[in-house]
Order: sequence, then structure tokens, then C-alpha cells
Amino acid sequence: MTQSLPFEKESFDLIFHPVSNCYIEDVRHVWSECYRILKPGGRSLNGQDNGFNFLFDEDGRAVKYRLPFNPLRNRELLNLPEMNDSGVQFPHTLEDQIRGPLKAGFRLLDCYEDTNGSGVLHEYGVPTFWATLFVKE
Repeated sequence: MTQSLPFEKESFDLIFHPVSNCYIEDVRHVWSECYRILKPGGRSLNGQDNGFNFLFDEDGRAVKYRLPFNPLRNRELLNLPEMNDSGVQFPHTLEDQIRGPLKAGFRLLDCYEDTNGSGVLHEYGVPTFWATLFVKE
């Protein structure tokens, strides 16, 4: 996702982009590429992690880490069990995940928040994920 996508300009009507931005440090490039490969009127449905999970310890009961959570800038984070389990991850801000597509040229049609589905944050109703729907006009 950090490279240009191997598709021609205006190739797709729909992009389904699951929660995958967390695997790259800088997401601005992704939004520009999505805009480039979508046809006019095309839509991009995106899932995003808002970073709240990265604040807490393994039990989700104590705030342990600071945001921005960046394992490349704080090497201690690379040794966390979560990094070994599911790969190096980077949470992104609302500015990166909403403003990024807007700056790329998209128009926001809708958004949705959701919890982890279990655990302490879920029990307290803390949303940890976003879904957004953008259109290329």
C-alpha cells in the first residue's frame, strides 16, 4: 500500500478497504491512490482502527501507552506480544482517516463507529473502529 497501485486510472466502481491502514505508517498515499483508480461516481468503503486499543495493556484495563503509537519511532513497542501476533501496526488520527480522503478529492457520504465486540472497551461502549463511505465526484 505504500507503492502506487498497479491499476490504470479510473479502473474501479468500488473499493472495499477493510481495516488495513493500520499496517502502514503514512496513509495519505493510500487515499490518493484510491481516488486515482476509482471512476467518477465510484465509492470507497473503508474500515479503520481509531487507535484506542493501542492505549491499553493486554487486559484492556490500564492505560499503558501514549498516542501516537509508532513502533518505528519507539522500538520498545516492537517487542509487544500484539506486534508479534498480528504484525507491526500504526493507529491513525481522525485527520488521517477522514481528512485524508477529503484532501484527496473524495466527498464523505456516511460514517459508522463500532466497538471491539468484547472486552473492557466494548463493555463501556467505547468505539474502537470507524467505517466510512466516500464517493469520487
